[in-house]
Amino acid sequence: MIIGRLLTRPKSSIIHLQRTLSVRSVFQPRRLVKFAVGTTLLTGAGFLSYTVYESGSEWEKIRRTSYFWSHMIPVYIHYRYQQFYFKLFPAKTPEEEDQIWLNLHNKYCDYVFNVVLHQRGVYIKLGQIASTRPDIIPKPYLKKFAQLQDGVPPQPGEYAKQMIEQAFGKTLEDIFSEFNPKAVGAATIGQAHEARLKRSNKEVIVKIQYPEVRRLFELDFSTLKKFVRLAQPEHLPLFDEFEKAFQIEFDFRREAKALDVIGRNIMPRFPNVVIPRPIPDMATEFVLVMEKLDGTKLIDALKAEQAKMAAAQGKTLEEFEQEMMAKYLSGELYRQAKTKYTPSAFVVNVYASLIHTINRLKNVYIYIYNHLMTPLFKRKPMEYIEQRVVINPHEILDLLNEVHAQEILLDGIFNGDPHPGNIFLLKNGKIGLIDFGQVQELSLSHRLKLAKLIVLLAEGTKEEIIEHYISMGVRTRHMNQYVIEKLARLGFDRDDPEICEGKNAQIFFEQLGKIDEVLQLPEGYLMAARVGMLLRGLGTWLQLPHSTAQKWAPVAKKLLNTYKDTDEQSFTSVL
Repeated sequence: MIIGRLLTRPKSSIIHLQRTLSVRSVFQPRRLVKFAVGTTLLTGAGFLSYTVYESGSEWEKIRRTSYFWSHMIPVYIHYRYQQFYFKLFPAKTPEEEDQIWLNLHNKYCDYVFNVVLHQRGVYIKLGQIASTRPDIIPKPYLKKFAQLQDGVPPQPGEYAKQMIEQAFGKTLEDIFSEFNPKAVGAATIGQAHEARLKRSNKEVIVKIQYPEVRRLFELDFSTLKKFVRLAQPEHLPLFDEFEKAFQIEFDFRREAKALDVIGRNIMPRFPNVVIPRPIPDMATEFVLVMEKLDGTKLIDALKAEQAKMAAAQGKTLEEFEQEMMAKYLSGELYRQAKTKYTPSAFVVNVYASLIHTINRLKNVYIYIYNHLMTPLFKRKPMEYIEQRVVINPHEILDLLNEVHAQEILLDGIFNGDPHPGNIFLLKNGKIGLIDFGQVQELSLSHRLKLAKLIVLLAEGTKEEIIEHYISMGVRTRHMNQYVIEKLARLGFDRDDPEICEGKNAQIFFEQLGKIDEVLQLPEGYLMAARVGMLLRGLGTWLQLPHSTAQKWAPVAKKLLNTYKDTDEQSFTSVL
């Protein structure tokens, strides 16, 4: 989110001066010299002051903080310089200005991405969040950050072997009959390997944590919060909540318990959802062994489907994505979703069943041909047709929203990280959910307040929304009602151009802070809001933008009806 703000072109807020510029004029030698000298001085001053302020006995602490500041301050200054320059001296045309910004994005996207990879940990987690919001992050950065969904460079296999043997006190050969030393995925705090248990011959995934992540967590958040205070102070309340939320991810024993509890809560109610079960007695603080899910990541499947749609229209995938994003930013995609017919979940399921039946019949013919015709006429055998999972966008989106509304509002324990890299399309047609490190529990009191807000956002008046959100704990400097209502909607309803009044969501949030400074957001709800934000981001990818409040309202009403005759004091005393 923070990176998105720095990398997004704002709209000019002052009267344009009557002056025109060519692309080259922005990069005049004199200005470049001044920029280079100024950047060097400011970076040096920032580095010295920061290391003096934060210095300690650990040299790594100084190295990490100095690396971040010395690399990111020049980027920040260059973007700020460009913003200020365009306010004073606008380009000849919007296209020319867009091209200049694109050049700047292309200049720094690899650079910033390498900073994130170098720092790892919290930086990667924030990059993953950014990669789910194509409406906020410029395309060059979006492509780079998308690699963070599961493309982080892993540690070598020998490292994994040492961690496993240290955790269980046995050799790798005594635990597994097969072990793939090449990681199948690596992300924020660790990496995963495929293996087969020796005692049961069961295929499993072994998740290994990087021990240094926890040690550097506090330092990295301290560094990032200082950067946020400099670059976008209105996000400090959000960052405080993120810091609390990320602290729970470091003990894999807690994740094993969450997999077990949420799995028992969800899978009996939702037969089309699979949550991997932890293997008994195989969870330690740094190593976790769980069932392996056989399928494809949703984000990979979506890209494959989009490539087919683009080819059918005679376009490249990049052209298709640009067109969809332009429709989203203009609000056209949201308007089309309201009026344009799209196949219902039932229609798509009927189509999928028909395709599977046809493919089965074809495979029967191939079987007969390979066993009768091939030996007789000595011909090359035909390859069988692999059954593919047909993506049902409506069903996927509805199911994921219903599952997470159930977790948050009814069960009170939920996974706060359902980004597309953690959602699988399984070969049996079901949806697989993985990575339960960021699990949060909500008290009944918190759930009832959130449920009431959800229903009011879906059906209530502006005055009711404002009054209730204030009762939940939101505070701004002047308690501006317009700002308070928009904060509630951005958190748990929508962040499309209609709500953001035609502006980019990140720019709109900043403008709210300028109208009335945000001092405090309701405590304990950030992870729930993040779930809604990630699912709305998925809706954008599926070309089905939606309202979180509308999707969660039926579950919210169910909770409120259950406790309609119980006053707040009564259920608070029970907790």
